[in-house]
Amino acid sequence: MREEIKLRLANKQFILFMVGICGGILLANLVKSELLSGSELLGENALLQVRHAVIDSKSLFLRLLGQRLGEAILLTLLSTTFLGVAAVWFYAFRYGLSLGLLLTMFLTGYGVKGMLLLVVGMLPQMLVYVPVWALLLALGERTCRRLYYLNGNEGLAGLKRMGVHLSAQAGLLFFMLAAGCWLEAYVNPYLLRLAVKVF
Repeated sequence: MREEIKLRLANKQFILFMVGICGGILLANLVKSELLSGSELLGENALLQVRHAVIDSKSLFLRLLGQRLGEAILLTLLSTTFLGVAAVWFYAFRYGLSLGLLLTMFLTGYGVKGMLLLVVGMLPQMLVYVPVWALLLALGERTCRRLYYLNGNEGLAGLKRMGVHLSAQAGLLFFMLAAGCWLEAYVNPYLLRLAVKVF
């Protein structure tokens, strides 16, 4: 029964993620000219800057760590409130929307090469981020539903056990998220620089 519930929750989150991707693609096509005009994200100057940029990996790592952990901690805290399910669904949709926008912009700007550049720009950190966020979303929705929408009568001992399990699982996922930030700050810039040289 528990496995069936987990599967249903994961399916809902995946559906929202896919809806977000479709929404991002649609939005990008509707405002394509506004996105690309006045933006140097995909211009030759931007590629030159990436090619010759001097990366301060330590500062980048600390900034990424603050952003990524901040989002993860906020989601975990929200999952202990009655807003937890809505927060999880919003996160899943938002990540899909962002990916849809990026896919459209890079494909429009460079075609197949743009897609390859986007893939390189996501490696190797996405190999960590994707499973970590999938687990965080599942943990958040499961926690909220257990507290507020299933029986909601855990008792003091049950709540303590839930708190310990949530803290342990979230702590491990936060550590993995930090590892992803390290990969994004110290490894990804060099892969991206190599990829940009091909363009």
